[in-house]
Amino acid sequence: MTGLLRRLATQAQQAREREPSRQAEACALCGEALPDVHRHLLELPSRELRCACRACQVLFDHVAAGGGHLVLVPDQRRRLSGFVLPEEVWARLGAPVRMVCLVRDSASGGIVQFYPSPAGAVRAPADPAAWDLLVRDNPVLAQLRQDVEALLVDRDRGTWIVPLDDCYALVGTIRARWRGLTGGQDVRTHLARFFTDLDDRSFTVPATDTRSPA
Repeated sequence: MTGLLRRLATQAQQAREREPSRQAEACALCGEALPDVHRHLLELPSRELRCACRACQVLFDHVAAGGGHLVLVPDQRRRLSGFVLPEEVWARLGAPVRMVCLVRDSASGGIVQFYPSPAGAVRAPADPAAWDLLVRDNPVLAQLRQDVEALLVDRDRGTWIVPLDDCYALVGTIRARWRGLTGGQDVRTHLARFFTDLDDRSFTVPATDTRSPA
């Protein structure tokens, strides 16, 4: 997963800076050359992301297309307004940092959390009772697609529902840019760019929204 995290972080940086790729990536399924920004398929149960060309995206844009083995990662991003997350519920989740991705995991049937570290993503189970409280207070979470979408919580910046590959890119950015004990200015600059770009690609919905996304 380390190589993929680095590639995702590089893709995000290249897209923002509009720099051409030195070497085009290829679709993992058919070998077609890919643009810098493209979608991914999630391979289950390994949880590895596979790059996909436009034709393969269309092929797998159906729930049953991958036979439960490959799932197309969505490309919709929603910033959640009015999100309710009391300190006591946050404490029950048990994340040791102020940034975490929460995913509905089909393998375990529960909620898992991933939080970034200088060494990569750290995976841990989330308290199911805490998750139930979050869904009760924020009904939009009932729409979260298992495995391929995540609730991204940054206690200082906001809350979003994002495609899983955004979480991989976030972890890759931190891992690639972290220096010293506190991370350094470079990682803070790139994190600010990541969240600015995320906001630019997101639309805002109330956390009380109960409608299915389009």
